[in-house]
Amino acid sequence: MSTLDQVVEDFETFGISLEDNKLVEKCVDLCQQYGIDSEELAASWVSYSTSHGVDVPSEEALDQLERDILAKKKKKTHTANTGFKFYDATNDSFGCEDGGQDEDLLAAYGGTPSQQNKRSYAPEDGSSRKRHVGPARSISAQFSPATLSASVAMPSQMYSSRTNSGRVVATFGDVNKATWTASSKLIPEVSCLAMGGDVPLTEAYKHMFERVRDVGEALDDVITDLADQMTNLLGPDEPAHLRMASHETVSAVGRICCDSVGHLNAASVLLEGSRKAAAGDAVPLDLSSLKQFSLFPGQIVGIRGVNATGNKLLVQELISGKILPPPSDPVSITSGLGPVQVVVGCGPFTTSDNLLYEPLTDLLNAVQNNPPHLLILLGPFLDASHPLILSNELGETHEAVFNRCLRIITSALENLPTQVVLVSSSRDVCAPMVYPTPPYNVGGGVTCVSDPALLSIEGVVMAITSTDVLFHLGREEISFPPQGSDRLGRLTRHILSQQSMYPLYPPAEGMCVEHEQAETYARLPCTPHILVIPSDLRYFAKEVEKCVVVNPERLAKGMGGGTYAMLELHSSQDRHTMVSSVVTKIVKV
Repeated sequence: MSTLDQVVEDFETFGISLEDNKLVEKCVDLCQQYGIDSEELAASWVSYSTSHGVDVPSEEALDQLERDILAKKKKKTHTANTGFKFYDATNDSFGCEDGGQDEDLLAAYGGTPSQQNKRSYAPEDGSSRKRHVGPARSISAQFSPATLSASVAMPSQMYSSRTNSGRVVATFGDVNKATWTASSKLIPEVSCLAMGGDVPLTEAYKHMFERVRDVGEALDDVITDLADQMTNLLGPDEPAHLRMASHETVSAVGRICCDSVGHLNAASVLLEGSRKAAAGDAVPLDLSSLKQFSLFPGQIVGIRGVNATGNKLLVQELISGKILPPPSDPVSITSGLGPVQVVVGCGPFTTSDNLLYEPLTDLLNAVQNNPPHLLILLGPFLDASHPLILSNELGETHEAVFNRCLRIITSALENLPTQVVLVSSSRDVCAPMVYPTPPYNVGGGVTCVSDPALLSIEGVVMAITSTDVLFHLGREEISFPPQGSDRLGRLTRHILSQQSMYPLYPPAEGMCVEHEQAETYARLPCTPHILVIPSDLRYFAKEVEKCVVVNPERLAKGMGGGTYAMLELHSSQDRHTMVSSVVTKIVKV
């Protein structure tokens, strides 16, 4: 049951302050009434507020949220449990829930479903949010062709009326020593590094061809690899079989999973062993002796405990993965040529009520006024969950809009010394809906890399991803005590300790993970100097395990603008870390 403090903390994770006690009490009542926790309520509020243009929670807004989202979810859950729909007075019909499958199948093969059974879907992560933009400027004139419908090219005043453009909302490092000016003498060397394999992902691969046996082997290899690395942490004894009864303390390594369908909780935690050490068997865990823990499905952990009966393992010590050493290659940035300037922006790059790309326009204008050495843009560039895409209100193809977006980027920067890196996204309408996501196949003098990717910028290793792994982990993680001091830092630490850019298994709904490819192209070979993980969660820049972690958030958020990050990389005397040599600020677009 969610408490008042939990509600306040979960809303603050999204940057929302609940100062009125009545609002907090109402949120607790909603959690109890609809059987949800405060984190799910906060996520529902973010989705509702951004799509309806509501910035500050109020009693009236919460009432509307209850009617529009919570009540419908409860009705949908009831329908799924009974197998029948409620009587629908609008079309004078009722029946089995699966009655619309024929229409969905017809639409999948290019047919036109009847309007009577037409259904629309919105993603849970709140990415299909209404966003308003201001009048188009010359740099984005290409986004208003005659082929676009009025709803696509109609500007609004909300975005242009914002008053916080250019405001710095977060910093990291010694901001006083930052110049934020790129030296023309320095042309940094930028390259893409291999991750779990020998080479980086550079082209598309066949997906949807995975066999169950191959997936099992890939998942088992992850357990075995981390088990070998955690041997010294578990003690001299060999890991025991999970079901072996013993009154002595034994060690084991395995994957955290849930014993039922639903969210993980302290009473439903299983440890699944490797084929070699436990024949793939699983055993329930008793966590009552631990003073603190943080677990999520798919996490590889080392355990020391007692399994007196062979049916349940009483955990006495928990080891959450292993932090890798830093990169071995030296950083080649010198103080004589000045620091490297990097700007990072993450999509969506346009507001949800049109395709004028006003936030992207403003970012490109800022880059033109103060050109950095490197501009990193992470997709999606044309979000597949954009309302205008879902409603099919475009007067041209998706590829035409996507290509126009790329042309406006290249044309705006063609006379600048700035290098441009585009990071693909499985949310992009023109990209394969698979993870790891192959790079875009575009020219124009830009560098395209996969999602995730590992970059070397004059020896500074930067791991980047366009997938909202923090949000996905946050929805599945359980921790004790529940009131953690640094939840965002804890979620980030999972990525580093699991040595994977997407350690969650099973993946979040809507994520199509190719596990064989992920083992090759999504595992970390070292702890990077910088980790860029854009998320719908609140922006931040902080140090985690001697790694500078940056969440620039989204360039477009709801009906207003979002944020982007600026990084300044200085020369470092310590070859093991860049923490003291990186200065970061997060700026409102």
